[in-house]
Order: sequence, then C-alpha cells, then structure tokens
Amino acid sequence: MITMVGLDHRRASVEARGRLTYAGDALALALRTLGNQPAVNEAVILSTCNRTEMYLASDDPAEALQSARRLLAATYARSASDASLARAEPHGAIVVASQPALADLLYTLEGAAAASHLHEVAAGLRSMVVGEPQILGQTRVALAAAEREQVVGEELRAVFTSALKIGKRVRTETDINRADVSVAGLAVRVAREALGDLRGKTALLIGAGRTNQLSGALLRAEGIGRLLIANRSLVSAQTLASQLGGQAIALDDASALASAIAEAHVIVSATAAPQIVLGAGAIATARAGHAGHAGHAGHAGQQAPLMVVDLAVPSDVAPEVAALPGVTLLTLDTLREMADFDAQSDPAVVASLQGHARDIERARQIIAEGMRDYTRTLTMRLAVPGIAALRRHVDHSEELELAQALSQLDHLSERDRAIIERFGSRLVDKMFHHLVRRIRSLAEYDEIPPEVTMRVLAQLFAEPETPDRDSRR
Repeated sequence: MITMVGLDHRRASVEARGRLTYAGDALALALRTLGNQPAVNEAVILSTCNRTEMYLASDDPAEALQSARRLLAATYARSASDASLARAEPHGAIVVASQPALADLLYTLEGAAAASHLHEVAAGLRSMVVGEPQILGQTRVALAAAEREQVVGEELRAVFTSALKIGKRVRTETDINRADVSVAGLAVRVAREALGDLRGKTALLIGAGRTNQLSGALLRAEGIGRLLIANRSLVSAQTLASQLGGQAIALDDASALASAIAEAHVIVSATAAPQIVLGAGAIATARAGHAGHAGHAGHAGQQAPLMVVDLAVPSDVAPEVAALPGVTLLTLDTLREMADFDAQSDPAVVASLQGHARDIERARQIIAEGMRDYTRTLTMRLAVPGIAALRRHVDHSEELELAQALSQLDHLSERDRAIIERFGSRLVDKMFHHLVRRIRSLAEYDEIPPEVTMRVLAQLFAEPETPDRDSRR
C-alpha cells in the first residue's frame, strides 16, 4: 500500500520547513536511509520550499510511516542545533527561536487519499499560490532522485507517473499556471503596488536559480530600470544577467553588494544557503552610507522605500530587517497570508486568484478522471498475479482431469481425443475471459474503495493448494 507523511506551508512556518529541506547529498542519504528500513519497499521524497513529503510503498504501512517519522524527527532535531537558528543581538546575547512540536506539523495519508494528494500537488492545487508552475518539475525531480538511489519500484513509479501526466494535462487544458500567480509573480505584484510603479527603478536579485530567473523576467515585464544579480558563483550570475539584460556581481564582494543594496528599490533573495545571507546590519549600513544618493533619497533627505522579498527556505533574510525604517520585508509566510482570500489581502492579487475559479474547478475534474484511470490500472495490475496463479491452478487441474478421462477412453481415435482436449482448453479460456471482464467492471465501480477491492481480490485469488486427487474419490 502507498502511504505518505509530510508537512507544508499550511501548517508549518518557513523556519520549520527549512529545517526539513532535503536536497543534494542530504536527499540521497535520506532516500537510502528509508530504503534500508525493513518495512519500506519503496520511497520517494518530495522536498520544495513549501513542502517536504515522504511517499512510501509498504506491506506494513504503519511501521513504514513510523520509520519515516523517525527520520523526519532526527533531521528536525539535528537542525535545531544549527547556528542559523540562533541569532546574536548587538550586545552579544543569544536568542533561540521557540521550536514547534514536529508532530503538530505533520499530516499522513494512505492508499487512494495519498495518491489523490500527490495528483493535487503535481497539478499545483496545493501550492501556496494555486497553479505555480515549478511544482510539476520538482515532482519529476523527486522521482528521478529516487530512481538514482534505486529505492523506487513499480508501485510508487505508477502513482508518480500518473500524477505527472495529470499535472501536465492540467497545465495544457487550463490557464492555471499563468506566471502572474506564481509566488514570484505575487511578490512582484505586491512590490509594484507598494512602490507605486517599478518602471525606472532598480532591483537586486540575490541568487541565480529558477525562482530568480522567473522573478527577473517578471520584473523586466514590469519595466524595471536596472537589474542587479548577486550570486556566490559569479559565472551563474553572469549567465542570468545576460539572459535578463542585467549586471552581475559576486555575492562575497562586500563593497559591490553594499552599493547594490543602497541603489535597490526592490531586493528579491532566493538562494539555497543554509544560513542568513542578508542581515539587518548590512542593509542599514548600506542605506545609511548612501542616504543622499541621487534619485534614491525621499523627501527632506529621507531614504526611498525598500521592498525586501525573501523567497528562500530556509530564510535568506534576517527577520530584524522588517524593523528597519523605510524597509518592508515580505516572506513566504506573509505572501501565503496574502493569497488566502482574507479581507486584508491585496485586491489585485485576490482578483487574479479568484479569476482562476473555473480553471481550478476544471483541474479538479481532470484530477478525478486521472485518479479513476490510475485506480483501474492499479486494480488490474494488482489482480494479475492472483489471476495468473489461479490460471496455473486451473490448467493443472484440467490436465489431471483430462488425463484421467482419456485413460478411461482408450478406444477414442486421435481426432476424438484432440476434440476433447480442445474442448477443455476453450472452456478454461472462456471462463478466464469472463473473469477478467468482471474484474475490470469491479475496478471501474467507483463506489467501492480500491483498498476494499484489493482485499477482496486477494482473498479470491489466493493460490489454492495442489488438489488432492484421493480426496475426490
């Protein structure tokens, strides 16, 4: 049976999600660890900025889930001791953030519910902003990682393949993945509303990954004047700068970074760094040193407003940045609140999201169709071994009965014997053709949960013992 355990943006904060992010070597190790657990037959880990979910296939779902929870708890506890979770005040005191209980953040699903959840995730219906485009690729990457570690088999491969197929279909048949409702798009729209207009202004992108590729493209569409890109790898920054018509700087070039911060009206940070990349001190110092910068100062020498958007998990930007004068800090958590349709949400964002109502409804219909096809295929696939075992049993019984009958009819000609043999073979073939048709009908009967169907078929097609001919005499 398939089962899953995980957390997402609906229950867990950015900090909590950051403590359970698996990528690179950590992802490979976690997959191998799960694959070595006795109760786990297969495993896939889907880990993004908004969710970490472990999908398992097991004959003992309860024990498999327990193994996954132990791994999550170990990762969560280990990250609690990281220096990134403790912040030093100017006077030297250490303040450690309060840590929520992991058990309160996790959700678990089994069987069809877990499969349906994965289909909704791949389709973008469970993203922080419905329809964001990155999740489909992230789901594909999760399956590929499990394939590389050889911990995925037929059961999880089937459900992930189905989810990817349906996710692609949703994006083909609907407009749910419009760029303007992605997380990056939401951030850019909020920045535009806050600053009045982005035309002619300066933006600083910290990080050159997929998120900032999208952020940069959206900023260009809004008419941003100057685009600066800072990254640890200057080559990556230069590559993105060439694509977007921007200027690249090295993230470890303190002078260049300070100048970029001072000039920026918008900063979007989206790196994979495990620690804070942009602190309050760096921003305050840079802005103070350029308070009178031409074109960037406000009235009476005041500094122009600065919008800082932190799209990283774990966070790139220190929370103290929000307290700086003239600076607004947006995080994934604050963006999530803006996407929840409450009365305080940005009107333009709400209108955009509500405009997707028909697309969302159509997406749900496509997912329901995909789940029916997946369940039917799964039912037939799981029934095949039992049917084959039963067929072997019946063929063996037919051979025994035919041999006994023909031994008593030794006067028959070869032609007559062949007719009797064909009669027995055709009778068995027709019986199994009827049987398979009935199983397919059962699989297509949506009112019966697939788990119930599987249990019934398991009982019906349990391989019988070899018949005892003496008991029939």
